[in-house]
Amino acid sequence: MKKLLICLFASLLIYGTSSAQQKQHKVVFDITSSDTSDHSTVLRQINNVLKDAPGTKIEVVCHSGAIFMLVKEKTSFSAELGKLADKGVQFAACANSMRKNNLDKTQLIPAAAVVPNGVIEVVSKEEDGWGYIKVGH
Repeated sequence: MKKLLICLFASLLIYGTSSAQQKQHKVVFDITSSDTSDHSTVLRQINNVLKDAPGTKIEVVCHSGAIFMLVKEKTSFSAELGKLADKGVQFAACANSMRKNNLDKTQLIPAAAVVPNGVIEVVSKEEDGWGYIKVGH
């Protein structure tokens, strides 16, 4: 009986440890800066997260000046954004920022999805339990 209890306890300990290691992280990156060094920073941070916690769900919300990170003719990160999208990273372009800058969906990189409001997108993610990271100043 004692051996059975020890085996049961060990099984529960192993199960508890393995399920904690497989926690699904969800991170929303909020970027408003037009500074390409901030764009580079968010890409580096995303790659670090994916290296250390593969399978993390990631969304990058680009609004205000950061909208240009997703514009085909303005970004210097097209290839990197495409590779990250292939890994499941989502890129959200704020429709309000697009209107303000006279942009339409056809001008965006293929990986970008348009959301009605960047701030509301970030808030919605936080309400759904996503971790919030502000990029830039």
